Amino acid sequence: MRLFLLGFILLFCFVFEAQNLVPNSSFENLTTCSSSVMENASPWCSVNPAGVLNTCISHPVFSVPSQTFSPGYPSYQMPYSGNGYATFGFIYPTITASARYPQVKLTDTLKSGKIYCVTYYVSLWNDCKYSADKMGALLTATPFNCTVTSQNLYTGYTPQVVSPSGYLYNDTLNWQEVSGTFTAVGNEAYLTIGNFFPNTAHTYSISYPGGVRQLAEYYLDDVSLEEVQIAKAKNDTLIMQGDSATIGLNNSEAALFSWQPIAGLSCTNCPNPKASPSVTTTYTVTKTQCKSVTSDVITVTVSPVGVSEAEALEAGVKLVPNPVNDILNINFKSNEMLKQVQHDCTIKITDVLGKEVLQTGFKEQLNISHLETGIYFVSILQGNKSLITKKVVKE
Repeated sequence: MRLFLLGFILLFCFVFEAQNLVPNSSFENLTTCSSSVMENASPWCSVNPAGVLNTCISHPVFSVPSQTFSPGYPSYQMPYSGNGYATFGFIYPTITASARYPQVKLTDTLKSGKIYCVTYYVSLWNDCKYSADKMGALLTATPFNCTVTSQNLYTGYTPQVVSPSGYLYNDTLNWQEVSGTFTAVGNEAYLTIGNFFPNTAHTYSISYPGGVRQLAEYYLDDVSLEEVQIAKAKNDTLIMQGDSATIGLNNSEAALFSWQPIAGLSCTNCPNPKASPSVTTTYTVTKTQCKSVTSDVITVTVSPVGVSEAEALEAGVKLVPNPVNDILNINFKSNEMLKQVQHDCTIKITDVLGKEVLQTGFKEQLNISHLETGIYFVSILQGNKSLITKKVVKE
């Protein structure tokens, strides 16, 4: 039962930490295949009319991947993923028109002081002459009214995430990523994507002189908003020479991982590698999620004694009880070996740093009640040579 509950808790944590707070994030779910209005991809709506396109829509103007706008404005784009995407109007350099903004209510209100990552993908319509910079993602506590047209969001609003100034989104073939991080106030519940600056604040360019439309409009797909999870290494740990330990405590969400140094690692770019260093080593994990870079460290201490647990077992020696409180018994399966060590061997106990805490002539019972709680190594020595070394936990 405990294992089941533990597994459930771990699964819940994984799902929660990797959760995308944007519902219907790639515009797959439509109320009907006979309409292209943004509201058809509920719970999305449009501040000033924007649209949603899908493979299930048969109308030639709104089908995916190709659209044929009248009179003769063809456009074409495969979805970034799935079967659908949205469209939104961005900038109109030579005509008077209101930009169009997709808006959605998040599945949960953001938490104060937490770092969040916004990511989405855009592609310029084929028939547009212009392209522009400074894509914006605005998080608000209350929604804009999606039933009112010609709303001006160029003034009075500061988007939390803005793409770099001067970087033009001008690719009509491939999808371009827009992403960034911000720290939440704690009341944000709505996400709106689009242009929040007047034309004079933009860098815009005639990217396609043959484009018919005197504007820059974009496709939009795969919108996500996730809480940024910091890099996590496990607590410092101790291993015997030849053993290994998992050193990461990360989920497998979309992120880049880098572990240094590489010596003794099962992998260097995975969330949770196994480490088997030959000497005590401090590892650093660096995680890049969206535009946020975090790091953590773990020290793997390698036992100072050179005899592995396997060799000790082969010698037929057992320490009982283990863990132990007061009296530690040294049991031998072989009477011949017991007789051999009784006369010319000593016993030494060291802590995890190699410091000697007890040395005595050979005894089958040791009183270690005076030792502090922790991990120790019990060695049977013949002169200066260690014949057997075993690990014991003192409670």
